[in-house]
Amino acid sequence: MATYNPGAQGVDIVRIWRQFIRKIWLVIAAIMIGAIIGILTYKLYSEYKSGNTVYRISNDYYITLDYEGYPNGPDYYNAYTWDSILRDNPITEYALTLLPGVTKQQILDSVTGEILGDYRILTVQVTGTDPDLVKSISDAYKQALPHFATEIDMILHIDLWTDSEMVEYDAYTRDYNAALLGGLIGLIISVFGILLYYVIDDGIYSERDWVGRYPDIPYLGFKDSEEAKINTSHILGDTTSMEYLEAGDFEFSVNAFNKLRASSGVILAIRQGKDKGEIIDKVVYTLKKQNVPIKGVVVTK
Repeated sequence: MATYNPGAQGVDIVRIWRQFIRKIWLVIAAIMIGAIIGILTYKLYSEYKSGNTVYRISNDYYITLDYEGYPNGPDYYNAYTWDSILRDNPITEYALTLLPGVTKQQILDSVTGEILGDYRILTVQVTGTDPDLVKSISDAYKQALPHFATEIDMILHIDLWTDSEMVEYDAYTRDYNAALLGGLIGLIISVFGILLYYVIDDGIYSERDWVGRYPDIPYLGFKDSEEAKINTSHILGDTTSMEYLEAGDFEFSVNAFNKLRASSGVILAIRQGKDKGEIIDKVVYTLKKQNVPIKGVVVTK
């Protein structure tokens, strides 16, 4: 029986890599499952956080400034300025006259504005959980903004440019981030699992594994490889009287042992990473007890 201490050999990068390649499907599956769990967990959180369906209407307005009288107009009416103006007098006061029963605070909580690129295009967004209120405020601003232009000398007029429909809006959407985080966690867990498997796995993956376990039995290489042919010819010479034995199909019977003893020895074949150390130990130890010389070993993938 072999005495084998894998820790004494240190970390075998080749062995880890071969184990990783064999288990790559586990890593991919863990990443996919982690991503799915991340999205589902986030969806549940998002539903709990929002409480209700969120609605939004996003309309664009075209602003025409008095460039002749006020050449610095674009510098004043920028994205930051408009976001403040939209939620201040006189726009909100005029909108309130068109919205009986609606408070100024409801407008402040619902309306935001931004200029994404062209300073002449103002995007006004009305967001809320009450679709009727969202639509009412959006419609009121369609009148309040043009009215605001009549009170400001610097602005000639404000026209509704795009009139959009109401859409459901997830204010907490982070689906991509949730999937990425879940996939990353799956990757970390799976890689850690492979490293843990490296520690407890006693399969044969490389020549180093075999020599460390059975230094007296020549390692010939992968079956049918040029390395195995050269090593077999040099070390064993004529193999016609030798038996070829698959370790995983080893048969414990009188006839099998008689046949093996009648040969000049056996060439043992093991499956890379599949025939575990306990199985190989038993085969090797049994052949030696039965006085069957093991001439060498080849590895199959």
